[in-house]
Amino acid sequence: MSQITLIGAEWCAPCKFLKANIEEWAASVKCEIPIVYEEYDSEKHCVTKLPTLVYTYDGLERQRILGTDKTQIRVWLMNSVAYHQFSLFGYED
Repeated sequence: MSQITLIGAEWCAPCKFLKANIEEWAASVKCEIPIVYEEYDSEKHCVTKLPTLVYTYDGLERQRILGTDKTQIRVWLMNSVAYHQFSLFGYED
């Protein structure tokens, strides 16, 4: 149903930093949406910067954020949680 995907690369230091911290940051804002890691693949992913976080609901991308800024990511996670909760009750755009 809902999923947050962290798109990164093994050679990318900011990706490793975010991968190591995203679960803790998600827990701090009570985000229970599953978070998965995917290695960047130019054939599969249309991203302009690594790392990229993508929130999907019912298989459709709803929002994304680039980079590793802790404050921005925590706000983004809270927005993803809010969207997820509204979607569960039938409120969709």
